[in-house]
Amino acid sequence: MALDRPVIPLTQSGPVAGAAGVRHEGFELPAHATAVADARRRVGGSLRAWGLSEDLSRTAQLVVSEFFTNAVVHTDSCRVRCRIELFEERLRIEVCDEGVDCSEVLPRSAAVEDVNGRGLQLVGVVAERWGVRPGSGESGRIVWAELRLSGL
Repeated sequence: MALDRPVIPLTQSGPVAGAAGVRHEGFELPAHATAVADARRRVGGSLRAWGLSEDLSRTAQLVVSEFFTNAVVHTDSCRVRCRIELFEERLRIEVCDEGVDCSEVLPRSAAVEDVNGRGLQLVGVVAERWGVRPGSGESGRIVWAELRLSGL
């Protein structure tokens, strides 16, 4: 069966594909600054269609925005893929870049006057957990976060 959107494999701690009650959506965008807003709109639309709360949607959009921005700004990717998955009481967000540098992604310590550098700190506050793992193939990485449905 041909798929019209890319599938990002989930980590071992993620849900089993095809499990009962699992909803998922995926998309791929060019690695341009305009893709960040498009990714936010797509995630927000999917979560509204799934009947999830506006608070959860805003939080998920913040996470997707940070992950997409980092992929566009800090990697040499041509395309960025996103997958969202709803399972049990969690929403899992995964963003996969094509970057050559697969070094660890860590929150920066931004000074008060810095304009940037707080995004992953925000993700750490709103997500139940988040992390990074190598992408499939020779390059890239997948940055993921899980949000609790009941906490928002």
